[in-house]
Amino acid sequence: MARREAVAALALLGLAAACAAGIADEQEPERPPHERIDLPSIAACGGCHQEVYAEWSQSLHARAWTNANVRAATNDFAKESCRPCHSPRSVFETGFDRRPDYRDFNQADGVHCLSCHGLADGVAAARTIEGAPCRPRYEPRLLEADHCYPCHEPTHQAFAEYEESDAFALGIRCVDCHMQPTTHRRGRSHGPNGGLNPDFVKRGLDWSAELADGEVRLTLRNRTGHKFPGEIPSRSLLIEVAFDDAPPRTELLRKPRRGEDRADNRLTPDEVRVLAFPVPPDASRARVRLYFRPLPLLPVEESFLLGEWSGEL
Repeated sequence: MARREAVAALALLGLAAACAAGIADEQEPERPPHERIDLPSIAACGGCHQEVYAEWSQSLHARAWTNANVRAATNDFAKESCRPCHSPRSVFETGFDRRPDYRDFNQADGVHCLSCHGLADGVAAARTIEGAPCRPRYEPRLLEADHCYPCHEPTHQAFAEYEESDAFALGIRCVDCHMQPTTHRRGRSHGPNGGLNPDFVKRGLDWSAELADGEVRLTLRNRTGHKFPGEIPSRSLLIEVAFDDAPPRTELLRKPRRGEDRADNRLTPDEVRVLAFPVPPDASRARVRLYFRPLPLLPVEESFLLGEWSGEL
């Protein structure tokens, strides 16, 4: 049933894309697809790349401009410095060492397909395909970590963190974790492989708990190539340690907001940190729970439970 529904959804997507692309072709038959960043991604690229479009549409890249959390944090983008990365022109236009140019049209598409793939004479691709309508050309920089720099470093400093990590030293790139190769088609996943994917988040943190010398000791190890939780203050790791039925003691790890009087207590890349919670007298049971909250406007009950542990004292 699920497979039939997926096939049907892709068929409808293909029909919508074909219609949108057909209308665009009727209006501008001479304009090559790689120049159509002013059109929605479904019209510019989705007609041929239906599965990739379906993956991208579930990601935060697709909702970079429309996401309610982003709009609340930026006062509906009155904060102009946020605009270029939430509605960017192609990063190949401006280079990989600065912010991209702001795309002051078609903002609802957020990080458009052509924001990452657009070239002056085609589209950046993992391989050259002669005769294809969008002129895909092999571009090795597409997979390099620097490709992510323009939006993830100038404000959020994720790239500076990455350069201090074991991943950087070993040559592991951003795409090796966040855009892993797919098993059912050529290419890499363009889906929500980040803070909105609980299974993905769980892989970024190793942890264990034990009772020792009158304490519950919680050991955390950051397995990502950047700080954990991630690069925006809304991402947080909440640790709850409860004894018997008493209210839990809590520890919150997150990046401070600008101007906030709070230390940045996130785990640095590859850091191993031990937190100790003294056991109260007469306590008979301890419980540890780890929650990841990806966005502040999500209900608390939609936080991700990364794991839990309990022990008799």
